[in-house]
Amino acid sequence: MMFSRAVLSGLLVVLALSLLSCSSREDAVLAEFGDQTVTVAQFEKAYQTVKPTYLPKATGVEGYKEFLNTMLNKEVMAHKADQLGYDRDPAVVEGMEAYKEMAYQVAYLKFRIDDMVKVTEEQIREHYRNKGAKVSIKQILVDTPDESEEIYQMVKEGADFETVCKEYSKGPDAEQGGRVLDVTYGNYAPNLQRQIFAQPIGGITEPIWSQYGFFIIKVLNRIEPAKRESYEENYETLKQEVRVQNEMLLQTEVNDEIMEEANLTWYWDNLRIAYQALPTDRPLTNAPDRRDEVYPLLYFDQRDLDKPIASYKDKMITIRDFSDYYDQTSFYQRPRQEARLGGIKLFLGHYILKELMAEAVARSGIENRPEVKAAEEAKREELMVSRLYEDMVNSQTVVTNSMIANYYRDNKEAFRVPEKRRFGVILTGDLESAQAAYKEVKAGKRFHKVAMEYSIDEETLNNLAETDLLAKGGQPYLDEVGFALPRVGAVSEPFETPRGWMILKLKEKSESTNVGMQQARGSIERVLKQQENEKRLNELLDKWKEEVGLVIHEKNLSKIQVEPRSITEASTDKARSRKR
Repeated sequence: MMFSRAVLSGLLVVLALSLLSCSSREDAVLAEFGDQTVTVAQFEKAYQTVKPTYLPKATGVEGYKEFLNTMLNKEVMAHKADQLGYDRDPAVVEGMEAYKEMAYQVAYLKFRIDDMVKVTEEQIREHYRNKGAKVSIKQILVDTPDESEEIYQMVKEGADFETVCKEYSKGPDAEQGGRVLDVTYGNYAPNLQRQIFAQPIGGITEPIWSQYGFFIIKVLNRIEPAKRESYEENYETLKQEVRVQNEMLLQTEVNDEIMEEANLTWYWDNLRIAYQALPTDRPLTNAPDRRDEVYPLLYFDQRDLDKPIASYKDKMITIRDFSDYYDQTSFYQRPRQEARLGGIKLFLGHYILKELMAEAVARSGIENRPEVKAAEEAKREELMVSRLYEDMVNSQTVVTNSMIANYYRDNKEAFRVPEKRRFGVILTGDLESAQAAYKEVKAGKRFHKVAMEYSIDEETLNNLAETDLLAKGGQPYLDEVGFALPRVGAVSEPFETPRGWMILKLKEKSESTNVGMQQARGSIERVLKQQENEKRLNELLDKWKEEVGLVIHEKNLSKIQVEPRSITEASTDKARSRKR
């Protein structure tokens, strides 16, 4: 069996799943070496939950053999990496420290919110009602909670929204009384879009905190989607989407609760001093060279340096601390003027929450939970195996110029760029309309204008009634007619397709060409490198399996009981994901 780096990635998931397995139903051993075993229970758990991409192509016992071999390859590699002491490799040690900091926090948040995540029928229906909808809004942006509450009361009691915006908003559109913005449901954070889309036309939200400050938003108009999918057919997807939103909101609530328990207090006047010291925003594409920066980067009056920006527990972050954090941080992570006080609050809040979360995680003992320990062990072995692979496989294989030349010679046709064509398209729902459109085109009317009058295909119309440059097979139902058109400017007679009746005009044609070896060199080298890596890895695996005395009990494969699965599930999952 060929063993690629992609399969290696899949095996890391398989191992994590098998480590979590604990089934008393079936303890029959499928394979063993040293003190390690793979049982039927572990196999079944891994097989039923692994991503479809890593399923065997074969079915039945042959498929079980292939999948078991995949599991064993990973187990043997992990054993060898452990034997060689890769757990002490600096990259593995550093990677584990970074992983634990992140993983413990994720596990802690999951533990905190798991029992709290509820999805109601009302929430699902509201999500369905808003999905695909778009609203037009105007917004007022202010810096502090007191300002936001005062201005909210003003507009709530009838003050003209645009007048208040001109006078009080800190947004770049304040002078215009607020610019009209279009907001599409699904493109914004749940806390923001739920409040916006809950408003009727003319409704005004309560102050909403964001990374820029506090927004007060007025809804001006609402446009419903042209088409909605069936509620019943998409119920499970809708339910899952609402669940994800609720989880995000609950995680934010837990973070807020942790900061409230620490009595986190912001000193808004001093935040403003910090904001006023920020330099003019540079384009993110024009980062300064760190070697050219002169520290400290921000100038403050000496009398301001010890003023507090935030306090929590018995600690305080001063303007001096902010200046130090700013200097230590990369250009891309520093707060910018465009984000106003909210950007500095978010920047410092990251440091504060990181510290408070670490304390909460330590108190929780989350690292001792079996599932967390199993995932941690799986990650350690993932890092060790990756280092083993790099040292003993990838860095040991060589691709020579003669290998590249031979591959190019033997596969020259594969490096031929096929002819491509761009077509103008008229798509109608019936033959009669197609014939009428064709008649107008033949009479000399511009093809594009006829398409705009007759076509029923919105996607094509949005693309100026033209396709992309297509090779044969790009849109198969066009091939027979479209690639038979003799010259640029030629127009086909109406012909029937699965989408309706169609007329094509050849707009552009690029001839088939050969890609030279130098141009193809990079892709050839990657293919050959992968092949050589697979060859070397399989040779090493055979050797290592013999060294550890691997024994496979094929007779126990008949005891496996799993629901039939197919590798084609992967494409189904991808389609589902795109649909979502």
